[in-house]
Amino acid sequence: MNDTHETSKENEELLQDTGEKSVATNKATEEHTHDVIEAKKLNPLFSDEAEDDDYDYEDLGDEESRAVWYFAAFFIIIIVTGVIVLAATVAQDSEKIQIRIPEGIGPSLINGKRAPGDTPMLLPGLLSPVMHEADQANLSDVERVIGITVGDQHRAYLADAFNELGTKVVNDLIDDIPISITYCEIHERARVFTSTERGEALNMGLGGWLNKEMFFYYNGEEFQHSAEETPVPDYPYIVTTWGEWKQAHPATMIYMGGGIIPKENTSAEKVIPSSLDE
Repeated sequence: MNDTHETSKENEELLQDTGEKSVATNKATEEHTHDVIEAKKLNPLFSDEAEDDDYDYEDLGDEESRAVWYFAAFFIIIIVTGVIVLAATVAQDSEKIQIRIPEGIGPSLINGKRAPGDTPMLLPGLLSPVMHEADQANLSDVERVIGITVGDQHRAYLADAFNELGTKVVNDLIDDIPISITYCEIHERARVFTSTERGEALNMGLGGWLNKEMFFYYNGEEFQHSAEETPVPDYPYIVTTWGEWKQAHPATMIYMGGGIIPKENTSAEKVIPSSLDE
């Protein structure tokens, strides 16, 4: 009798333990299933699990899932836009028309410098150039100058002082001897002219740029800077540095810019119609 009672009690305890374990197992299974569902809701697009194919996306309703969709849509738009822009760029480059300027037309390079096209200007030459004593010239010894000697007088003309349009021609008068100095910074070429007449500067002016070099007017007659025949004769000169010229001629004077620009351009008066002068 006692044995039967004890066996019944043991069976009840065994059933109780089994029930508790079953409850615990079901609870653990439910918690795991809940975690998996939540994980899918947070990242439904990038899950590698096979059962994602059966995932019901219509059940997504939380803010985090919508944010994933927004991000995916934005990412897709960026990719599509990039492809369209790239295709349009490639198509545009293939349709570009290449324009080539024939040789001899447009600006050219001379001594590495950009030369202008043919341009008439008709500018008068500068008169009464301002001269300075050597010790008043704050110049580097390497500056380029055009040196001229007339009798016992020595004068240097700073090459950079001829860079502006209105200063390409300097009509000087040294001991009543007319001396006209010209300089082209593009060709890096100087030329000096004189006359047998005395007491008055030459009536020479800049004509402009023609056939890849400067040209000038003297009393209405046109001539190129490199012309062999000119209406007035050449005068000897030297292109050197300021330091070398000053050492050879300590009492020299130097022109660094400045003078009188005539109001009337009489150097080209035979070229310009009289109606334009009025």
